[in-house]
Amino acid sequence: MKYAVSLSGLGIALAGIGAYSGMVGVVLIWLGGDFLILGIAHFRRAQGLFGKRPDGTLPFWSWIAFLPLLLFSSLVWHAARIFSSEPAFNHISDDLVVGRRLLAHERAADFVNYVDLTAEFQEPKIFRESPSYLAFPVLDASAPSPEILRAVVSQLRPGATFIHCAQGHGRTGLFALAVLLTSGAVRSVDEGLSLLTSIRPAIHLSPQQADCIRAYATNFA
Repeated sequence: MKYAVSLSGLGIALAGIGAYSGMVGVVLIWLGGDFLILGIAHFRRAQGLFGKRPDGTLPFWSWIAFLPLLLFSSLVWHAARIFSSEPAFNHISDDLVVGRRLLAHERAADFVNYVDLTAEFQEPKIFRESPSYLAFPVLDASAPSPEILRAVVSQLRPGATFIHCAQGHGRTGLFALAVLLTSGAVRSVDEGLSLLTSIRPAIHLSPQQADCIRAYATNFA
Protein backbone atom coordinates (compact mmCIF):
# COMPACT_ATOMS: atom_id res chain seq x y z
CA MET A 1 0.00 0.00 0.00
CA LYS A 2 2.78 2.47 0.92
CA TYR A 3 4.51 1.76 -2.39
CA ALA A 4 1.31 2.44 -4.32
CA VAL A 5 0.70 5.69 -2.44
CA SER A 6 4.30 6.85 -2.96
CA LEU A 7 4.21 6.17 -6.70
CA SER A 8 0.84 7.86 -7.09
CA GLY A 9 2.00 10.86 -5.08
CA LEU A 10 5.14 11.15 -7.19
CA GLY A 11 3.05 11.00 -10.34
CA ILE A 12 0.73 13.76 -9.19
CA ALA A 13 3.69 15.92 -8.14
CA LEU A 14 5.47 15.51 -11.47
CA ALA A 15 2.30 16.26 -13.40
CA GLY A 16 1.73 19.35 -11.25
CA ILE A 17 5.26 20.63 -11.88
CA GLY A 18 4.89 19.86 -15.56
CA ALA A 19 1.76 21.97 -15.80
CA TYR A 20 3.88 25.06 -15.08
CA SER A 21 7.01 24.11 -17.04
CA GLY A 22 6.29 25.00 -20.64
CA MET A 23 7.26 22.53 -23.35
CA VAL A 24 9.43 20.48 -20.96
CA GLY A 25 6.35 20.10 -18.87
CA VAL A 26 4.77 17.84 -21.48
CA VAL A 27 7.35 15.18 -20.70
CA LEU A 28 6.91 15.69 -16.95
CA ILE A 29 3.14 15.35 -17.26
CA TRP A 30 3.59 12.20 -19.36
CA LEU A 31 6.03 10.72 -16.83
CA GLY A 32 3.81 11.80 -13.95
CA GLY A 33 0.83 10.12 -15.58
CA ASP A 34 2.86 6.92 -15.98
CA PHE A 35 3.84 6.95 -12.31
CA LEU A 36 0.23 7.56 -11.30
CA ILE A 37 -0.97 4.63 -13.40
CA LEU A 38 1.82 2.49 -11.95
CA GLY A 39 0.74 3.42 -8.44
CA ILE A 40 -2.84 2.43 -9.19
CA ALA A 41 -1.59 -0.84 -10.72
CA HIS A 42 0.32 -1.60 -7.51
CA PHE A 43 -2.80 -0.92 -5.48
CA ARG A 44 -4.80 -3.30 -7.67
CA ARG A 45 -1.93 -5.79 -8.09
CA ALA A 46 -2.26 -5.48 -11.85
CA GLN A 47 0.90 -7.39 -12.76
CA GLY A 48 0.12 -7.21 -16.48
CA LEU A 49 0.26 -3.40 -16.61
CA PHE A 50 3.01 -3.26 -19.24
CA GLY A 51 1.53 -6.06 -21.31
CA LYS A 52 4.69 -8.15 -21.31
CA ARG A 53 4.23 -11.13 -23.59
CA PRO A 54 5.17 -14.77 -22.87
CA ASP A 55 8.09 -14.36 -25.31
CA GLY A 56 9.62 -11.62 -23.12
CA THR A 57 8.81 -8.66 -25.38
CA LEU A 58 6.79 -5.53 -24.69
CA PRO A 59 4.04 -4.63 -27.17
CA PHE A 60 4.20 -1.46 -29.25
CA TRP A 61 1.38 0.19 -27.29
CA SER A 62 3.33 -0.24 -24.06
CA TRP A 63 6.38 1.52 -25.50
CA ILE A 64 4.17 4.42 -26.57
CA ALA A 65 2.10 4.72 -23.40
CA PHE A 66 4.96 4.20 -20.93
CA LEU A 67 7.99 5.48 -22.86
CA PRO A 68 9.15 8.05 -20.24
CA LEU A 69 8.76 5.53 -17.43
CA LEU A 70 10.49 2.75 -19.36
CA LEU A 71 13.39 5.04 -20.20
CA PHE A 72 13.62 6.20 -16.58
CA SER A 73 13.57 2.59 -15.33
CA SER A 74 16.30 1.64 -17.80
CA LEU A 75 18.48 4.57 -16.73
CA VAL A 76 18.11 3.67 -13.05
CA TRP A 77 18.82 0.01 -13.79
CA HIS A 78 21.99 0.74 -15.75
CA ALA A 79 23.22 3.17 -13.07
CA ALA A 80 22.68 0.52 -10.38
CA ARG A 81 24.43 -2.09 -12.53
CA ILE A 82 27.44 0.13 -13.19
CA PHE A 83 27.99 1.45 -9.68
CA SER A 84 27.04 -1.64 -7.67
CA SER A 85 29.72 -3.97 -6.35
CA GLU A 86 27.18 -6.78 -6.14
CA PRO A 87 27.74 -9.75 -8.49
CA ALA A 88 25.36 -10.09 -11.40
CA PHE A 89 24.29 -13.46 -10.00
CA ASN A 90 24.98 -15.86 -7.17
CA HIS A 91 24.82 -19.65 -6.91
CA ILE A 92 22.52 -20.70 -4.08
CA SER A 93 23.04 -24.39 -4.85
CA ASP A 94 24.13 -26.53 -7.76
CA ASP A 95 20.67 -26.19 -9.30
CA LEU A 96 19.62 -22.68 -8.21
CA VAL A 97 21.11 -19.37 -9.32
CA VAL A 98 19.65 -15.94 -8.52
CA GLY A 99 20.59 -12.53 -9.81
CA ARG A 100 19.72 -9.36 -11.61
CA ARG A 101 18.62 -8.96 -15.20
CA LEU A 102 21.57 -9.86 -17.43
CA LEU A 103 22.98 -8.21 -20.49
CA ALA A 104 23.32 -10.38 -23.58
CA HIS A 105 27.08 -10.87 -23.14
CA GLU A 106 26.70 -11.91 -19.48
CA ARG A 107 25.24 -15.31 -20.27
CA ALA A 108 27.07 -17.61 -17.89
CA ALA A 109 25.65 -21.07 -18.45
CA ASP A 110 22.84 -23.07 -19.94
CA PHE A 111 19.82 -23.47 -17.70
CA VAL A 112 16.89 -25.82 -17.80
CA ASN A 113 14.73 -22.96 -16.46
CA TYR A 114 15.42 -19.26 -17.05
CA VAL A 115 12.81 -17.32 -15.05
CA ASP A 116 12.30 -13.64 -15.90
CA LEU A 117 10.23 -11.84 -13.25
CA THR A 118 10.48 -8.30 -14.64
CA ALA A 119 7.32 -6.65 -15.92
CA GLU A 120 8.99 -3.41 -17.00
CA PHE A 121 11.88 -4.68 -19.16
CA GLN A 122 12.09 -6.47 -22.47
CA GLU A 123 14.45 -9.41 -22.14
CA PRO A 124 17.56 -9.57 -24.37
CA LYS A 125 16.92 -11.67 -27.46
CA ILE A 126 19.53 -14.33 -26.64
CA PHE A 127 17.66 -15.25 -23.44
CA ARG A 128 14.05 -15.00 -24.56
CA GLU A 129 14.68 -17.17 -27.61
CA SER A 130 16.00 -19.99 -25.43
CA PRO A 131 13.64 -22.94 -24.83
CA SER A 132 14.38 -22.56 -21.11
CA TYR A 133 12.90 -19.03 -20.99
CA LEU A 134 9.85 -18.42 -18.79
CA ALA A 135 8.32 -14.97 -18.40
CA PHE A 136 6.41 -14.36 -15.18
CA PRO A 137 5.89 -10.57 -15.00
CA VAL A 138 5.56 -9.11 -11.51
CA LEU A 139 5.63 -5.40 -10.67
CA ASP A 140 8.62 -4.21 -8.64
CA ALA A 141 8.05 -4.74 -4.88
CA SER A 142 4.74 -6.44 -5.66
CA ALA A 143 3.67 -10.08 -5.47
CA PRO A 144 1.25 -12.40 -7.24
CA SER A 145 -1.29 -14.47 -5.35
CA PRO A 146 0.18 -17.57 -3.69
CA GLU A 147 -1.97 -19.70 -5.99
CA ILE A 148 -0.54 -18.15 -9.16
CA LEU A 149 2.97 -18.37 -7.75
CA ARG A 150 2.44 -22.08 -7.08
CA ALA A 151 1.14 -22.63 -10.61
CA VAL A 152 4.26 -21.07 -12.13
CA VAL A 153 6.68 -22.91 -9.82
CA SER A 154 4.99 -26.16 -10.82
CA GLN A 155 5.91 -25.46 -14.46
CA LEU A 156 9.64 -25.64 -13.73
CA ARG A 157 11.49 -28.66 -15.05
CA PRO A 158 14.07 -30.54 -12.95
CA GLY A 159 17.53 -29.08 -13.37
CA ALA A 160 19.53 -25.86 -13.18
CA THR A 161 17.32 -22.81 -12.67
CA PHE A 162 18.19 -19.12 -13.00
CA ILE A 163 15.81 -16.60 -11.41
CA HIS A 164 16.05 -12.87 -11.96
CA CYS A 165 14.13 -9.63 -11.62
CA ALA A 166 15.64 -6.16 -12.16
CA GLN A 167 18.26 -6.16 -9.42
CA GLY A 168 17.82 -9.68 -8.05
CA HIS A 169 16.47 -8.69 -4.65
CA GLY A 170 12.70 -8.63 -3.96
CA ARG A 171 10.88 -10.50 -6.69
CA THR A 172 13.83 -12.85 -7.13
CA GLY A 173 13.91 -13.56 -3.40
CA LEU A 174 10.18 -14.29 -3.39
CA PHE A 175 10.32 -16.76 -6.27
CA ALA A 176 13.52 -18.42 -5.05
CA LEU A 177 11.95 -18.97 -1.64
CA ALA A 178 8.95 -20.61 -3.30
CA VAL A 179 11.28 -22.93 -5.22
CA LEU A 180 13.29 -23.79 -2.10
CA LEU A 181 10.16 -24.48 -0.05
CA THR A 182 8.54 -26.58 -2.75
CA SER A 183 11.65 -28.68 -3.28
CA GLY A 184 12.10 -29.24 0.45
CA ALA A 185 15.55 -27.64 0.39
CA VAL A 186 14.43 -25.44 3.31
CA ARG A 187 11.75 -26.08 5.92
CA SER A 188 10.57 -22.53 6.58
CA VAL A 189 10.50 -19.03 5.10
CA ASP A 190 12.97 -17.80 7.70
CA GLU A 191 15.40 -20.62 6.95
CA GLY A 192 15.15 -19.95 3.23
CA LEU A 193 15.57 -16.20 3.62
CA SER A 194 18.58 -16.76 5.84
CA LEU A 195 20.13 -18.97 3.18
CA LEU A 196 19.48 -16.49 0.37
CA THR A 197 20.76 -13.45 2.27
CA SER A 198 23.87 -15.29 3.40
CA ILE A 199 24.83 -15.55 -0.27
CA ARG A 200 23.16 -12.45 -1.76
CA PRO A 201 22.81 -10.03 1.19
CA ALA A 202 20.72 -7.40 -0.63
CA ILE A 203 17.78 -9.77 -1.04
CA HIS A 204 14.86 -8.20 0.81
CA LEU A 205 11.12 -8.79 0.61
CA SER A 206 8.54 -6.02 0.62
CA PRO A 207 5.62 -6.46 3.07
CA GLN A 208 3.42 -7.68 0.21
CA GLN A 209 6.04 -10.22 -0.87
CA ALA A 210 6.55 -11.39 2.72
CA ASP A 211 2.80 -11.94 3.11
CA CYS A 212 2.69 -13.86 -0.17
CA ILE A 213 5.50 -16.27 0.67
CA ARG A 214 4.22 -16.95 4.18
CA ALA A 215 0.80 -17.80 2.77
CA TYR A 216 2.58 -19.95 0.15
CA ALA A 217 4.50 -21.80 2.86
CA THR A 218 1.30 -22.44 4.79
CA ASN A 219 -0.73 -23.72 1.86
CA PHE A 220 1.67 -25.27 -0.63
CA ALA A 221 5.04 -26.13 0.88
